[in-house]
Amino acid sequence: MTTHRDRNNDTARVRLLVRGRVQGVGFRPSVYRFARLAGVAGHVRNSKRGVVIEIEGRRDAIARFDSMLKSEAPPLARIDEYHMEEIERIGESGFAILPSDEPGGSDALFPVDAAMCGDCLCEMLDPADRRYRYPFINCTNCGPRFTIIEGLPYDRPLTTMSDFSMDGYCEAQYRDPEDRRFHAEPISCPHCGPRLYLIGSDGGEMSGDAIEGAARLIEQGMIVAVKGLGGYHLACLATDPRAVSRLRERKKRPAKPFALMFRDIDAVARYALLDERERRLIASPEAPIVLLRRSGAGLPEEIAPQNAYVGALLPYTPIHHLLMEHFELLVMTSANYSDEPLVSNEIELAGLLGAIADAALVHDRRIAHKCDDSIFFVPAGRAVPVRRARGYVPEPVDLPFDAGRPILALGGQEKSTFAVVKGGRAFLSAHLGDLGDYRSQKNYRDELEDFEQLLEVRPDVVVHDMHPDYFTTRLAGELGRGRRIAVQHHHAHAAGVMAEHGLEGPVIAVSFDGTGYGTDGALWGSEFLIARYDRFERLAHLAYVPLAGSEAAIREPWRMALVHLHRLFGDRLLAHGSPAAALFEGLPARQVLDLAQRGFHSPPTSSMGRLFDAVSFLLGGGSRVSYEAEAAVSLEALALEAGAESRSHPFHVSAGGGENAELIDPAPLLEGIMGDIAAGISRTDIARIFHNSVAALVADTVARHSERTGIRDVVVSGGVFQNRLLCELLAESARGAGWKLHWHLLVPPNDGGVSYGQAAVAAAALASAPDRGEKE
Repeated sequence: MTTHRDRNNDTARVRLLVRGRVQGVGFRPSVYRFARLAGVAGHVRNSKRGVVIEIEGRRDAIARFDSMLKSEAPPLARIDEYHMEEIERIGESGFAILPSDEPGGSDALFPVDAAMCGDCLCEMLDPADRRYRYPFINCTNCGPRFTIIEGLPYDRPLTTMSDFSMDGYCEAQYRDPEDRRFHAEPISCPHCGPRLYLIGSDGGEMSGDAIEGAARLIEQGMIVAVKGLGGYHLACLATDPRAVSRLRERKKRPAKPFALMFRDIDAVARYALLDERERRLIASPEAPIVLLRRSGAGLPEEIAPQNAYVGALLPYTPIHHLLMEHFELLVMTSANYSDEPLVSNEIELAGLLGAIADAALVHDRRIAHKCDDSIFFVPAGRAVPVRRARGYVPEPVDLPFDAGRPILALGGQEKSTFAVVKGGRAFLSAHLGDLGDYRSQKNYRDELEDFEQLLEVRPDVVVHDMHPDYFTTRLAGELGRGRRIAVQHHHAHAAGVMAEHGLEGPVIAVSFDGTGYGTDGALWGSEFLIARYDRFERLAHLAYVPLAGSEAAIREPWRMALVHLHRLFGDRLLAHGSPAAALFEGLPARQVLDLAQRGFHSPPTSSMGRLFDAVSFLLGGGSRVSYEAEAAVSLEALALEAGAESRSHPFHVSAGGGENAELIDPAPLLEGIMGDIAAGISRTDIARIFHNSVAALVADTVARHSERTGIRDVVVSGGVFQNRLLCELLAESARGAGWKLHWHLLVPPNDGGVSYGQAAVAAAALASAPDRGEKE
């Protein structure tokens, strides 16, 4: 630290502005403690700009304070910006924590929800403690934050805890700078805080201890809704196949995996394989669900049918810890009907009681923002989000450009999120699900309105996908904000990885997913691009095939197998006696093929995700799926059972020319797979061969174009890259290669990250040409 020396005195006064994750994390009490230890006077306060500190004293004391602040910040704090200036001395004595500024034009960050800390857990289990077994215990190091915020700065009157008045005991702790609960906004105790109670399917309150009552019902095989931080869970016995099947039937969720909550990390290790990186992640303050390889020990297949992974999480609220005293593990899945918004209040809960849940653990602390559990997987030792929500939202993700004006990026149609850009940072919403019905669309609109109010910004630049039928595309027009920017889907995927890693471009981008609207009106999904923020060039893609029946082809993988094999075998495919014809026995294959050939409800697609579907069907996967990527998930599970299979089958690549991209024909691959099936090669080995083949295609195509163009940075994105095996095969190919592989670490590779990529493209466009027209 350097200050301008006062010639008459060795004392000074400085003002510091600290920005980052510094509100709601015990930062001001730490500042108070550092000031007393260093022997400086002054004050600290929350501000709409961040935390403002003024200190006065000897210059060596100021230097000690500065060092402590930078090196000993609270565990949940993160300093992003640190500005210091010398100001006039006023001869102040003592150190004070001042009230926060009035809200207005806030640049401060939202604090994120944090899992229960070890100190609070010890107190909750101590019979001598005032908060013994109190299900809402928290401190400045843990507890609800974003999910209770109704305004900034983060102070109790602007949270849902304003419904509860502190008693004298809590208020004394709240106002004591030496206490761990100093300005812990959700602070409460059994005498003044929220109340937990158990209600039956009729909505009436049940007598007795709520936790004990809920545990008894679960032990009897019943389903209990449990109110958490950002919404309700549905809990049942994970080791009882009948209870799990009952939950699937009621929730209308035939096969999509259920998350499991384990009592502790030792319990996780009994049912799943996890390395040190996964251990740290699952036990972090963010406490996400982590997708772990199943160990095969005692889990019913009904938990995650035809899936090699189990979604594991640890208790992260006091209610969870108290409930899990009775169980080693429980199903703990989002409380909703499939594809509907998360239930987060008691009015919404009424629709589940009796229909799905037999009872509910309810409390009277309102949830201000729906926020589901975050989900991660860890390929090649690097944690990648699948769903970015509780514990991470709404912490912003930096952009490499400051557009100089706010931007609203609306994202896609499925796994939707939006991003509000302010001051070079993208504030992403939590996961908002698929936007195919009114309830999901209303939830999206409500959360967008709340975000803009909290950030006190109303962007006049709106970014959206090119697909004309997306809800978000229509919404962009309805908002009437001024300038609209349409961004191609796979360009947004690529730009998102570029922005995360601060890459200027150009890069070689690989965007593999289900479908995304292309510039030619086709549904793309296997794109090799040269990408910059302002434009992209299409290098290569799978040859187009009809998406037979449009949306029906996504639900019924056999349709994609049919059209791919028809390209290979022609009319011989369904001829009498053809070995391949038996695959489609009992299915309306001839009718669907006729419609596809005529282009009826069968737009052309280059989707890699749909190729995974086709191969999954060929290897015995179902003819119908009940959730997105179900076929690909089962295909990866098969591949992971294979032995040391290193073979691959080729794709045929036709050279491009001029503006024409290379065409990648999967016919040789499919011919090899059909030959392997006929030769009696095991399904598991064939599934592994397919994964090897796709990884080899990516590595070979990237290497060829890297050598041709001199571009060394390679980014991969899209839902296909949620396949851990594929990611690890590709990471292995990149070792020692002449190109460097980058993938997502901050936002999901699926469409949950599209809004961030859209924001990056728009920010770059505005930074370079801020006065372009209203729509492009």
